[in-house]
Amino acid sequence: MVKSFNTKADAMKWARHTESQLDLGTLAPKKAMPSLIRIVERYLAEVTPSKKGAAQELNRGRQIARTPLGSMQLDKITSEVISKYRDGRLREVSNNTVRLELAFISVVFEQCAKEWGYKVSNPVKLIRIPKPGKPRQRRLGPGEEDALLTACAASSATYLHSLVVMAIETGMRFGELVSITWDKVDLTARTIHLPDTKNGHPRTVPLSTRALEALNRLFSSDGVKVFAQHRGTIRAAFGAVLKRSGFGSDLRFHDLRHEAVTRLFEKGLNPIEVGMISGHRSISMLQRYTHLRPEGLLSRLA
Repeated sequence: MVKSFNTKADAMKWARHTESQLDLGTLAPKKAMPSLIRIVERYLAEVTPSKKGAAQELNRGRQIARTPLGSMQLDKITSEVISKYRDGRLREVSNNTVRLELAFISVVFEQCAKEWGYKVSNPVKLIRIPKPGKPRQRRLGPGEEDALLTACAASSATYLHSLVVMAIETGMRFGELVSITWDKVDLTARTIHLPDTKNGHPRTVPLSTRALEALNRLFSSDGVKVFAQHRGTIRAAFGAVLKRSGFGSDLRFHDLRHEAVTRLFEKGLNPIEVGMISGHRSISMLQRYTHLRPEGLLSRLA
C-alpha cells in the first residue's frame, strides 16, 4: 500500500494508523466479487430444488447465466446494466417473460446480500419493471373441441384423449394432471385428491361424469401413475397433435384450464365453488381465467 504526503509527520501518522488496522484485521485487500454465473449455479443448486416450479426456475436461471450478464462480477451489475438487459430482452420476448427473468435476478441478489454475506445492492429494485402483458383469452371455438379430441384419438399416444377431456372438465394444471397417482383417485366418491399443488394448498377435485369416463379408460391396477409417460413425452405428443390438426402454436394446453374455469361459471357455479375446483385463491386470478361470451350472458338476461 503506497501513498504520498506533504510532510513526514502526516506520513508517520498514516503509517501508524495503517499498522494498527492491519494488526486488528480490519484492513485487508478487497476480495474480488464472483461472477453472476457462479452465483446462479450456487442458487440453482442450493435454493431452487426446494421451490415449487423448480424445473422452470432451473431453465430460467441457466438461460440468464448464458447471457453477457453471466460473465460479469456482481458489483459490476448496476441498475444501468440491468435496464439495458431489460430493453434488449423486450425486443425478443414478451413482457411477462422479462418480468420473470428480472424477478429471478432480484431474488439472487437478495440471497447474496441477506444470506451469503456479499456486500451488494439489488440493481433490479432501481429500475422500471415492464407492465404485465394482457392475459390470454383463447377459448375453444365451434367444432374445435371435437377436432382436437379426434386428433388425440387418432394419435399413437391414445392417452391424450383422456388427458384433454380431464383438462377441460376439471381445470387441473398440466403438471397436476400428469402427476396423478391411482392411490389419490376415488372412483366411488368421484374425486381426485391433489396433495401437492402449485400454490402449496392441497385440494380435492370432483369428477364430472365425462371426466370419470375418461379416467376409467385409463384405469390399470398395475400402474402407480394415471399417466405413466414422462411429462416431456406427453408435452411432445400433445404438440405433435396440435401441429397435425392445424392448431399449431395458436392453442396451448394451459388454454384448456381457461376453458374449464369459464365453463364452470357458465354452469352456474359461484366463485367460491369454482375456486375450490380450480385451486384459484383470489377473485382477481379467477377473473384472469374467465372469458365469458356476451351471447351467453344475453340468454340469462332475457
